[in-house]
Amino acid sequence: MAIWFESLIMALKSTYIFKNQNHLYYFVIEVGGELIVSEGDNFSLCQFQVNNWTTMITYLQYIQQTHCMRKKMILIVFLHLTFFGYSQTNPFQQRFPLIDRYIDSLMKTWNIPGLALGIVYGDQLIYGKGYGYRDLENKLPVQTATIFPIASNTKLFTATTACMLAMEGKLSLDKPAKTYMPSLNFFNDELNAKVTLRDMLSHRTGLPTYNGIWVASPYSRKETVEKVIYMKPQLGFREGYIYNNMMFAASGAVMENITGDSWEVITRKRIFQPLEMNSSFFTNEEMQKTGNFAHAYFEPDSTRNLKRVTYIAQSEALGPAGTIKSNIEDMSHWMIMQLNKGKYKGRQVVPDSVINETLIPNNIADREGRWNEVSNSLYGLGRIVQTYKGYKITMHTGSIDGYYSNLTFIPSEKLAVFVVHNSQPAGILRSVLAFLIIDRLLNISRTNWSERYMSIYLKDKADDIKNKDSIRATAVKNTVPSHSLKDFAGTYYNPIYGDMNIELDDNYLFLVFRKQRSPLLHFHFDQFITDEHLNGRSDFRLHFLTNSRGEIERISFRPFGDPVAEFVKINK
Repeated sequence: MAIWFESLIMALKSTYIFKNQNHLYYFVIEVGGELIVSEGDNFSLCQFQVNNWTTMITYLQYIQQTHCMRKKMILIVFLHLTFFGYSQTNPFQQRFPLIDRYIDSLMKTWNIPGLALGIVYGDQLIYGKGYGYRDLENKLPVQTATIFPIASNTKLFTATTACMLAMEGKLSLDKPAKTYMPSLNFFNDELNAKVTLRDMLSHRTGLPTYNGIWVASPYSRKETVEKVIYMKPQLGFREGYIYNNMMFAASGAVMENITGDSWEVITRKRIFQPLEMNSSFFTNEEMQKTGNFAHAYFEPDSTRNLKRVTYIAQSEALGPAGTIKSNIEDMSHWMIMQLNKGKYKGRQVVPDSVINETLIPNNIADREGRWNEVSNSLYGLGRIVQTYKGYKITMHTGSIDGYYSNLTFIPSEKLAVFVVHNSQPAGILRSVLAFLIIDRLLNISRTNWSERYMSIYLKDKADDIKNKDSIRATAVKNTVPSHSLKDFAGTYYNPIYGDMNIELDDNYLFLVFRKQRSPLLHFHFDQFITDEHLNGRSDFRLHFLTNSRGEIERISFRPFGDPVAEFVKINK
């Protein structure tokens, strides 16, 4: 080495920097017995691997003579000092190539077109990278600036702003929500008198999901919240945990009522602007205008060919529960603030007491404890608190329209990991996405989460096929509808879900509901079904009912998995 190299600048742990006779720097890292080399300022893109120092020297001599992309480093001293500081403050950089290789493998296994990863340590984004494609058809790559919907990772933003308002004395988390929004009405008097924002933000009201209210909804947030009165409890008040997007939407409406600002304005003023989250948005239209956003994909069949998701379930009414769109760069600011007791760039953006309030467990989210590596999860306000292999962590996941994300903090290690991808098949991995990274970052025992969840995924797919086959087997053959098809056509109304139209077109019936127009296939008697799995849309089974005069009057079905609801014909 002494003959060919002018000097060995430094050796930091297993990282070495060499300078050749042309003053071009090479960075060499020992990782798991392999040597990885990077030329000049392309350190973040290093891909070359050899397995011993002799081969390394031969390789460096070769690229000195032949590499056409060499660059003279003008500010050598600056680079020297910068890299020295980076190595001292970042004990994890040796793990990044391992993480890269693992993610590449994971994406192939799970058919993930594009993924973005951000790792924050202390007050720095120490690793941010895009993998694969944000647009598979046009081969546009994912970058750290690529915007993805973060879905339910929005909830911590909402809980944080609610706690800020509480700390300022503008509301109380523990007084009935109706105190601050008299027009908010629940199903019964007990809920009206007792439900607080703390209950709503920790999923302990006892109300079922009723996602059908907001999925692809035409309603405003005010109109959406007005439908809370129809949500019939499934559990007693504070008797258990039922994840509920509607309660977060309603919490946002309460904040709007007392501040006079929309939830979006509140979030932008209190969080986005002071954290310099200038590429974060609330609507799909805003996201798409940037040009650098990810499309989502699903597998319509067993061929593993991916198809772009076109049906958008998310609605602006959902807002506080899950409409933020962001990227690795912006989310790293949020992560830095959370890890540093509310501070960002030396400024107290969020009071430390607010961060602590969101961390207080209010509900048991997981009573069974599925895996030995993870403790039973407790729900604070907009986040889960649990342990992973002895480390206390806080985390949340997000899923909407084929996008899946995981944001996990390890406070004791001053670490945070954010992962987001655009593949429906890999959605099942969302709760453990960060664990795959954490095992490698902290160099702790590795659990094969991918293999474990693949077996669950394949079993679920097989069970789904069996269930569909068993339902088809119940169809009574050779039956016909009780009326001519034109008698089924018309507009049907439900006070929770609004209008649903049944159209007759060229002697076929079509369901028109929530941005979806689907052919109705006769099942048996007066029951019809849709078959939209190849198009990535929801399927429904409709049962038409008659009145005492024998006229088609109502439709009974489950909107988006909600409890059975009846729609009454209003256009006969």
